Amino acid sequence: MTVDELTNRDQITLFALLAVARPASNRELRSIAGLEIDAGNKRRLKGYLESTKRGTTTVHAITKAGRDWCLTAMSAGRPADTKFPAGPFYAVLGGLGTYLVRTEQQLEDLFQPDPESWIRSVYDELTVRRKGQYVRLADVREWLDDDVDLAAELDRMVEQPDVHLKAELDQRKLTPKDERAAVLIGSEPRHLLKITSA
Repeated sequence: MTVDELTNRDQITLFALLAVARPASNRELRSIAGLEIDAGNKRRLKGYLESTKRGTTTVHAITKAGRDWCLTAMSAGRPADTKFPAGPFYAVLGGLGTYLVRTEQQLEDLFQPDPESWIRSVYDELTVRRKGQYVRLADVREWLDDDVDLAAELDRMVEQPDVHLKAELDQRKLTPKDERAAVLIGSEPRHLLKITSA
């Protein structure tokens, strides 16, 4: 599919997912990029984005075909008849495409997920209806890719005043998933996370 075969909104959606570089819900995409993915986007972008369920929430991620499309679009220049505000957007993308080619880098070198913002967004999704509550680290872990080092990230994040970890005191409530997802702070395993609002 060429640049001209997708609507401006479809194209911007792909670039937003490229920049986020990880699965994101519509709630998060609205916050980050001011857009959300609807049924029309999903139909037109079939193969370029992947939508999966995390609990009751749908998250969207760009696929390899979507990243390849973005790279092609970045080197193709501004599509015919594209005016403001998309015109300047494509001028910036063209500069990024030229930089990647000149430095022999890949899109993945430029756009990488930020583990802390991912953990924070997962916490927000898990507490949509119960703000400020503790959530199980096992539940957080299920939203993240396997290569995210949750223990290392939380060990760093717990130094921040809004991040709280605690142990599940009722050992009978702990499942094998809870025990695998536990984070050691000092010598004590912590199973629960709370991030307070600023």
